[in-house]
Amino acid sequence: MEATVDISTVLRYGLITLGLFALIYAIAVLTPWMAKHVDAWIAKYRENHNPKRDRSYGVRSIYELPPEKEEPEASAEEQQDTRKKGTE
Repeated sequence: MEATVDISTVLRYGLITLGLFALIYAIAVLTPWMAKHVDAWIAKYRENHNPKRDRSYGVRSIYELPPEKEEPEASAEEQQDTRKKGTE
């Protein structure tokens, strides 16, 4: 019994193996680069983040009540109008 292997089969499996190694190498090289960009994005996000809304980004239990909505504060003109109405 003679075992023969065609050269195209050897080349195909060899190239597939080299392709997998190249993919692993590319992932290993690109991971620190991507991490640097993600860290910069997170730092920028934290600078622009409103600390009053910290709770809105957290995970809640299904048994927790939803947070109460805060009503926007009235402008100075509206406050003066309400004061005038109260004195009349």
